[in-house]
Amino acid sequence: MSAGGGQEVKAAQFDVAKLGHIDSHQFTVILGFLVATKVFLTLPSYITARIGTGAWLTILVSAALAGVGLWGWVAWCKATGNLGFVPSVRLTLGRVLGDLIALALTVYFVLVTSFSVRVFAGGAVIGLLPEFPIEILIAIVIASAMYAAWLGLESVARAATFFYPLTLLAIVIVGLGSYRLFDIRHLHPLFGMGIPVILRESVVQLGIFGGISVTAIFKSYLRNPDGLPKAAFAGLSVASLFMVASVVLVAAILPYPENTRHVISLGVIARTVYLGRFLQKIEALFTFTWFFASAVHASTCYMVTFVLLSQLMNTHTYRPLVPGVGLLTFGIAALPGSIHAAGRLLSGVYTYLGSFSVALGPALYIIATTRGTQGQAAHVAQLLGKLQRQADYSEDRQTNPAHPSTGEGAQSGMQGEETR
Repeated sequence: MSAGGGQEVKAAQFDVAKLGHIDSHQFTVILGFLVATKVFLTLPSYITARIGTGAWLTILVSAALAGVGLWGWVAWCKATGNLGFVPSVRLTLGRVLGDLIALALTVYFVLVTSFSVRVFAGGAVIGLLPEFPIEILIAIVIASAMYAAWLGLESVARAATFFYPLTLLAIVIVGLGSYRLFDIRHLHPLFGMGIPVILRESVVQLGIFGGISVTAIFKSYLRNPDGLPKAAFAGLSVASLFMVASVVLVAAILPYPENTRHVISLGVIARTVYLGRFLQKIEALFTFTWFFASAVHASTCYMVTFVLLSQLMNTHTYRPLVPGVGLLTFGIAALPGSIHAAGRLLSGVYTYLGSFSVALGPALYIIATTRGTQGQAAHVAQLLGKLQRQADYSEDRQTNPAHPSTGEGAQSGMQGEETR
């Protein structure tokens, strides 16, 4: 094999599935859904139970720490160029460790998807459909999310863009409709259980922002990669304000410790809203909005999972994975015996794997800077661009027929690229 052919084989190993492209605004909305949808779950009551009336300050401090993590992800994205996530992490850490890191993130998103769907289904059954089998509701949410993911990244982005303002509107209606119940005195003492507790819990709760790793996972699918930093920080900022507002709303209407006794506290508040003779059932609007928000959140998590798995397996398709991943998440979602158990498991995933996801960005950037990954990534990107410009190149194949990407030659080429 010629030297040029060998380089093309190396480059072909870094090619990834083509799932379409999204713009910066759509990415902002996607990141907002991944982070802020937690307000529909047990977040307000859970955070308040741990920190008291200073819960909203804890979220602000955690958001600031997450901003540092996001800076690391953005800087690493710039250092590795427009290569896919798994190829980039392989260049940074090597094949074995890189694949383990990507697999850990895959597990994180699978577990978040499963337990989030279970918490939503449990809350909907309790609040709206007491006689409805919860397994059927879980299956409906998963089927809806899987169908969106089956259609591709652009479809998920369009669904997120459509439902994001509707979700915000529902929260605004609940907030304005419950203004008679709002009492700012319920927010005192301002620092809750004290500043040391707030700072400690801010580190513990850092994992609720674990979705920021999608910045690097979707980086090669943005139409304008230069707009990634602004879009990512805008998404984090909007999501953080959304979460703070929801916790303040709950704390000011349901005084501590009363607000810790309700699993879905925003749903309880929605039930108390009275807007007139024709708008008495606002909790139904809230529940349906909650369903769509959960479905979009799940479909985005599925899309992230498919991107990671397809890149780990070096394939140009993800659709054969859809049935298996769907059944896996349904099985995990059906495991918890109650909404409380699912909430505790989800909290554990955020605390450990979510915090790992936030801290991974700066760690990857430091390692990439130390190892000189930027030069390697630029070289691979140049070879990959040359390969893609060939007349017989196809997005449906790993490489062109003249240079098969399987076998010992390809594997040795990959290892040679990683050890340069």
